[in-house]
Amino acid sequence: MHFLLLAYKYPPVSHPGSLRWYHISRQLAKRGIPYSVQTSANQSIFPQDAALSPDASAPIQRIPTNDLRSWRAGRKEEAAHLPISEKSGKVHTFFRSLYHAYPFVLFTGDGGYTYIRESYRAAVKLIEEEKITHLFSSFRPWADHLVAYRLKKKHPHLVWIADFRDLPVDPVRRDVWWPGLQSWWQKRLLKRANIVTTVSDGLAKRLGRDHQKVVVVRNGLASLPNGFLTAPASAHFTITYTGSLYPGWQSAEPLLQLLRELINEGELNPAHLELHYAGKDGALWQEWTARHTLSYLSIDHGMVPLARAQAMQSNSQLNLLLSWSAKDYGGIMTAKLGSYLSAGRPIIALLHGPSDPELSQVVQQTGAGFVYASEDPQSNQQLRTFLLHAYRTWAFSGALPWRIDPPQLQAYTWEKQVEFLLNQLQDS
Repeated sequence: MHFLLLAYKYPPVSHPGSLRWYHISRQLAKRGIPYSVQTSANQSIFPQDAALSPDASAPIQRIPTNDLRSWRAGRKEEAAHLPISEKSGKVHTFFRSLYHAYPFVLFTGDGGYTYIRESYRAAVKLIEEEKITHLFSSFRPWADHLVAYRLKKKHPHLVWIADFRDLPVDPVRRDVWWPGLQSWWQKRLLKRANIVTTVSDGLAKRLGRDHQKVVVVRNGLASLPNGFLTAPASAHFTITYTGSLYPGWQSAEPLLQLLRELINEGELNPAHLELHYAGKDGALWQEWTARHTLSYLSIDHGMVPLARAQAMQSNSQLNLLLSWSAKDYGGIMTAKLGSYLSAGRPIIALLHGPSDPELSQVVQQTGAGFVYASEDPQSNQQLRTFLLHAYRTWAFSGALPWRIDPPQLQAYTWEKQVEFLLNQLQDS
């Protein structure tokens, strides 16, 4: 085996997709499986994180790129992280829907025509020189799948793994133009893939309509919680959220409204409470908290390195997870879930939509926390009970003891996820 990883964003770029590549690469190296990397020359304009430094022994080729992000960088504008508010979110979504749609992705999407052409040319040469056996590309963007599609056509013997961290046509977000055309185009591309991988059973169910072999490779845990009781002492009852926000699909409303009610009822002393946010969408987070007169209790840390985000999670009394679902659609597993589980602290997952058995299995059946589903009439009282118990426990001793049993999470580690993928490749 010799893998060629086609990754528009690759470590040390600070991005959820880059984090996924980081762990996959580490697991390949750990097993002595050689791999080469082709990534965008835009690496230099994206935010970097020292904690995601790639393996120095793996050859990485940076491909010339001429896309919207490089144009923005040339104009000294922010190239990668665009903060949004409720007001600007609609405009942002409109242009994003066009930016990620076929046929525009062939020319103006991430990577663009130059990246697709040059990555293909470089890969053809590398395949012959290094005896590449496997192609591994990931969406989003589409550019890397397009390169892999052309390479598979030229070299049919290659095994192509087409990875999807999310769906190109999401039935809830509806954030792409001409969804019917996108679905047709996706199905056409995937005909050449040997295996399609994705992050959850819910997404695998959808992708299974377009491919006969879909394998779930979750965004795993880098390490297991140690199994000991975690009880970080703090002067405040802290609730922490790290990462991006997606207005309209995610909602922290149930928690923020409950906090305001408990304060008004005298059940929760506001002097005890701190809400911590780390990410690019601090303005939006402040909008949300201000609706319930909680913004004065909120601390916006802005963009922070991965190590600091993990430290915040490990020292928080509660970690907040936001996701969404719909009828017959779930499994929206954000990359931060693995990090939250590794931290070993209790999780409150707010699900905008009906119950999601897959998310509940990961969070509740492993003893990691509580899942609130907005369409479950019992969720409001359950959330109130969970939060009050956590707060009262902390108020009594200044800490909230919590224990997650590591064996329950063993199957969710990166080691087990990549091991499963490699076994599937041997069978294909």
